[in-house]
Amino acid sequence: MQDRPKEKVLPPKADFSAWYHELIRRTLVDQRVPMTGFLVYKPLGYELFLNCMHILEDELAKTGHKKCYFPTLIPEHLLKREEHHIAGFSNEVFWVTHGGESKLEEKAALRPTSETIMYEMLKLWIRSWRDLPLKIHQSCSVFRYETKHTRPLIRDREILWNEAHTNHATAKEAAAQIDVGIKIYSELFRRLAIPVIWIDVVAGVFAGAEAAVEPYTIFPEGRVLEMGSVNNLGQRFSRVFDVKFKTEDGRDEYVYQTCYGVSERPLAAIVAVHGDDKGLVLPPEIAPTQAVIVPIPYEANKKKILNGARALKEKLKGFRIELDDREQITPGEKFYEWEMAGVPVRIEIGPKDLEKGGATLVRRDTGKKEFVKTDKIAARLEQMFVEIFKNMTDCAKRYHDSKIKAVKSIEDVKKAVTSDMLAQLAWCGELECAAKIEKAVDTPFIGKDHYQTTKGKCVGCGKPAKFLGYVGKMY
Repeated sequence: MQDRPKEKVLPPKADFSAWYHELIRRTLVDQRVPMTGFLVYKPLGYELFLNCMHILEDELAKTGHKKCYFPTLIPEHLLKREEHHIAGFSNEVFWVTHGGESKLEEKAALRPTSETIMYEMLKLWIRSWRDLPLKIHQSCSVFRYETKHTRPLIRDREILWNEAHTNHATAKEAAAQIDVGIKIYSELFRRLAIPVIWIDVVAGVFAGAEAAVEPYTIFPEGRVLEMGSVNNLGQRFSRVFDVKFKTEDGRDEYVYQTCYGVSERPLAAIVAVHGDDKGLVLPPEIAPTQAVIVPIPYEANKKKILNGARALKEKLKGFRIELDDREQITPGEKFYEWEMAGVPVRIEIGPKDLEKGGATLVRRDTGKKEFVKTDKIAARLEQMFVEIFKNMTDCAKRYHDSKIKAVKSIEDVKKAVTSDMLAQLAWCGELECAAKIEKAVDTPFIGKDHYQTTKGKCVGCGKPAKFLGYVGKMY
């Protein structure tokens, strides 16, 4: 690594903001476009995003969701039909007012989300109890004029995402679907080795929803990132958009609806949670390149080593393999580039490796090297990918847990958030008490744990507590 150009060295991860922005600029996205908040996805970034979406879409398909696509433009009258919904997005809407030089009869919004256009159509599709449940999803872009400070892959104005929408005959079925949505997203995050806490939010519920459950992960600077949202809409939208069905006994009834969405934010989490001073560290399942072969030839045996590297690539066709046989840069520079790109395994073939009939495998997550005979490399890669994933999962969970601080007083909450920790506390469940705690520490009261409860005393009022609440800095 002696030949690493000095100007290429990343800022240390300890300088998180500088490290994050420089790393994603070099690897995943480029934000140097002439409109703030819009990104160009580089090949590595877009393929990584698509690999995440493939996992999600497969899980949606397994649970009966059918893929579809709805228009990007939504007429103003549709968007405004649900007052709570438009109130939540009114300051974030991009409006289209002209087609060419002609002013449109009615302005249209670039979709901030798709409930209104979807449910206008669902009232035509759903007629009978036999049409239910109806579960659909789409992968698309949504547009929100973010007025806060934009941050690539965290807060953008064009957002790549997947949104799912479900329709049910009863409130009980819709509530059960919330659990399904949580399981789908939990499986996605598990396979990305990203630990999350599922939180029932007490403020900032999705516009038009009755209740929301959101997954949060913790970043190095102590802030939590909302990774998605699972929302119970009840009958609020179906009543506004007249989405009805005939029951088995002939009555007209409004459907019960849920929706859930996840955007490109998992990419930000992959960078922040797994990355290190050298760059990205990618889970093998989603890494666009799972292993890279780097020949290390000398003039006397150059042809032999290159032929050996090409032959090995042929043997490893079952994996996503790159052969870096570029001659204009040194092996050390190649190591640096592929480490920054997060490739899980580097396969080095030099003269000594060739003599011994194998190659040296180097893990990106630990840097550990081992020599493996050529006929054993495929099997060892399979094993190594499992080991890498487990290590990444374990390391991420240890870090995640280390950033959560159980507290018993408002003073302790202040100390925790000042120390870049997520404060976990006993809470009575009263919104007034949550507001009191939030005001006292000048930090958001995010919500209560979806799964865990407690029997302690509420940090805010001292009364018996029912829930575990969370207070922390957010993006």
